[in-house]
Formats: sequence, C-alpha cells, structure tokens
Amino acid sequence: MSIQILPFGRCGGVALNGPIVLLETEEHELFAFAEGQGTSVLYASPSKVSSLTRKHDMIRMHSLSVEESADFIRRVAEKQ
Repeated sequence: MSIQILPFGRCGGVALNGPIVLLETEEHELFAFAEGQGTSVLYASPSKVSSLTRKHDMIRMHSLSVEESADFIRRVAEKQ
C-alpha cells in the first residue's frame, strides 16, 4: 500500500467524485468500489471497472510521488 497526495488544482473534478478502490481476486477477477454522497457501489462489469481504472490512473498520474507525498505530510505535521 502507498499514499499519494493530490494537490488542489490538479486533475479537475475527476478526483472530487469520491474514493475509488480497485480490487483483484486470486482468480484475477476485477472489481471496483466507488463511494459518493449517500451511495457506495461495488462494480463487476468489465466496462465500468475499466472506466474507474482509467479515472484512478489519471488521479495517480497527477498526484505527488510516494516520496514527495511523504515529504509533504512531514512538512505539514511539523507546522502543527
């Protein structure tokens, strides 16, 4: 598991729709879990999982690296 920070102003509204969790079983079945205001859905449809995977990839691409994110968290914590 890793943590990446997505700075304000990057990736537009794609990241504002709520958390996305991508899951793969031991049998390589793919699922996507999406949360929004008042709803949570587990998707198994290949087309929906693919769409959410692309959104997830876009968010990660615009996020700070794992190392940059750790530095950011450290700097914020030091200010507290």
